[in-house]
Amino acid sequence: MNPLYLGSGDRRLFGIYQPAAVKRAHPRAAVLCYPWGSEYVNAHRSMRHLATKLSQAGFHTLRFDFFGTGDSAGDLIDADLAGWEADTESAIEGLKDIAGTPRVTLIGMRIGATVAAGAAARLADEIEALVLWDPIVSGPEYLRSLHIAVPVASAAPDKLAVAEIDGFPLSARMLREFEAIGLRADLAAAKQRTLVLVTERLASHPDLERDMPLAVAHAALEFIDARCPWREEVTLTGEVQVQAIQRIVEWLA
Repeated sequence: MNPLYLGSGDRRLFGIYQPAAVKRAHPRAAVLCYPWGSEYVNAHRSMRHLATKLSQAGFHTLRFDFFGTGDSAGDLIDADLAGWEADTESAIEGLKDIAGTPRVTLIGMRIGATVAAGAAARLADEIEALVLWDPIVSGPEYLRSLHIAVPVASAAPDKLAVAEIDGFPLSARMLREFEAIGLRADLAAAKQRTLVLVTERLASHPDLERDMPLAVAHAALEFIDARCPWREEVTLTGEVQVQAIQRIVEWLA
């Protein structure tokens, strides 16, 4: 594993590059997009193991911290989803240069999946495949799970912290962006072959499962009976979501 920095100036991004352990005639590469907040902390071990398994399968991998998170520059209160999409583009360009490949696979978990889907829609020619691991299906549903009342931020200044989730500040701008998330629209905009992998069934999933084959012909939705990798209890027990990781690697092979 090789730590590195991407970008420049005030938006330097920390990442870890893992070269392919198996040579391929045509190099393949994957960029991994983390969740945010406590979900980032809890899912970190599973994402690291996913990168290792992909490397063993012949993928060059890069996992990186969004601006304002982890070891990257900036403060979380200054972050927004559009900026994180731009960070993802920087990671894609960086990995393409390192791996010598014209296209990459994008893999995101939770908010990282939202960002990955948005980036994939804008960079269609550069994305080979898209994997969304337990993505946020509905913004309002997600905010309810965080016990956040959206009207609090309706007229607040963008960078005002209107909530704190497990010690991580949430700005009014980010809250409004979270509220607007809709997975079906994101999937329709992203034209790549796509896998939506779910370990936690939500009230919004039946409608997605019903409508997705009609609206998004290139995407598949799969459910796996496993503990959610971003939950605190998984961190405490040291579990790694082996079944989900194996399915992602298998699907990409």
